[in-house]
Amino acid sequence: MRRIALLTDFGTRDPYVAAMKGVIAARCEAAIEDLSHEIAPFGIFEAAWFLRAAAPYWPDGTIFVVVIDPGVGTSRRMLVVDDGTRFFVAPDNGVLHFIDGTVHAIENEMLFLPRSSTTFHGRDRFAPVAAALAAGLPLSEVGPRIDDRVRLAYEPPQYAQDQATGHIVAIDRFGNCITDVESARLAFAPRELRVRDHAVTRTSTNYEERGPFMIVGSTGCIELSIGGANAAEALGLSRMDLVTIH
Repeated sequence: MRRIALLTDFGTRDPYVAAMKGVIAARCEAAIEDLSHEIAPFGIFEAAWFLRAAAPYWPDGTIFVVVIDPGVGTSRRMLVVDDGTRFFVAPDNGVLHFIDGTVHAIENEMLFLPRSSTTFHGRDRFAPVAAALAAGLPLSEVGPRIDDRVRLAYEPPQYAQDQATGHIVAIDRFGNCITDVESARLAFAPRELRVRDHAVTRTSTNYEERGPFMIVGSTGCIELSIGGANAAEALGLSRMDLVTIH
């Protein structure tokens, strides 16, 4: 059985997620799973990083439907990306920035719901396309292959022999500040992390350290944390703050 996993900024109080699930359930026998519906409204980068952290752990054959779509109803394209083992169905707005693979534009309007709206492509277009893929539709029948999809205006980390620069790319619900600096890419043992006017020299392998401290988190990237406290609030940090590690 195929599995369809949903990632949106819809929340759960409104009927939007339920309507998408109804369309999928009516059109295929796939299991429907929730990744999250708590992405911040219009949070394209947040969703892109979420996928980077979560998607690799899902089984082969999973179809991800990603609806963070501030351009709904405009001329922005809709995509399916095939990474070799999974499909990703999403608007062409950079939300699949960290997903590599073969890209097809969704142009087969026969797959869409009849009398579809211009404001809810998640229900009327993305959901039925995902259902069709789950039912075995060849990717070539979704639309043509393209090579000019939208990428985020994102500068990846820079690594040198004794220094790395990157950004805080996520702040989790505990207040841990997750950077995009991958520990495996460091050619040195981190001695200091600088962000804004803070210099952090402690390191830890667990969250009991009273810090602030550096720790390699579950994404394999360096985090800035304070044991038992919200590091982002305590230090006044925000997503996309510049970080230097040496």
